[in-house]
Amino acid sequence: LTIMVDGLSKPNKVGNSWSVMNYSQEQYLLKYETKHVLRFTTAVSDLLKDTAVALAADEIVRYTIFSALASSLAWPVTLLSLADVIDNPWSMCMKRSKAVGIHLSSVLVKRVHGERPVTLVGYGLGARVIFFCLLDMVTKHPPEVYSGIVENAVLCGAPVTSQSLVWRKLCGAVSGKLINGYSSNDWVLSFLYKTTRVTTAVAGIRAVDVSDRKLLNVDLSSVISGHFDYFDKMGEVLKIFGMGS
Repeated sequence: LTIMVDGLSKPNKVGNSWSVMNYSQEQYLLKYETKHVLRFTTAVSDLLKDTAVALAADEIVRYTIFSALASSLAWPVTLLSLADVIDNPWSMCMKRSKAVGIHLSSVLVKRVHGERPVTLVGYGLGARVIFFCLLDMVTKHPPEVYSGIVENAVLCGAPVTSQSLVWRKLCGAVSGKLINGYSSNDWVLSFLYKTTRVTTAVAGIRAVDVSDRKLLNVDLSSVISGHFDYFDKMGEVLKIFGMGS
């Protein structure tokens, strides 16, 4: 049983990211807060088309090392001044995706799906849903309650912390693999994450430092050049994980 979770949405294209998904006989798309996710997607798309952002992009390419751009003081002033344009839809989606993840956890621990192991796959805000689903399982319930429910979990471009302590806990929620797919090219994710004034590093742009056989970091930088690529290129990403046809 596979549950897929989108992180971006476009009119009349809900679920298009998963057209090549071929991992199990039963595959379901979790739709959540569609209006807010669409509003967020539109806001970021409009932002990237703005002339001021185009000018800021010229400044961005001057950086030869992405880590310099991702540091707290490296952002072009022009780009920072536009943060208010997407701050509200982004903050709303960050809160809602966490709430959806906690709700998904409560549904899964009831085992309404039976005893079949579940694989969770998501990108962007969808990966955040999965993150908080797993975290809720291991923090609210003893192992005997959630053991065997989630087999594998794949989080790509996740706007969540990369703190080792937290990810070590998440490993306990899966019986198979916990995959962190990241792209060091995803400056949009880094920028959005910093607008929330969170000081911890974001998992979606770097490897998570945890020594656990269950955790697998996969660098997607050769496929994902920006956050919006996840919507159009999840087919390529899924094939890397052996989940696409």
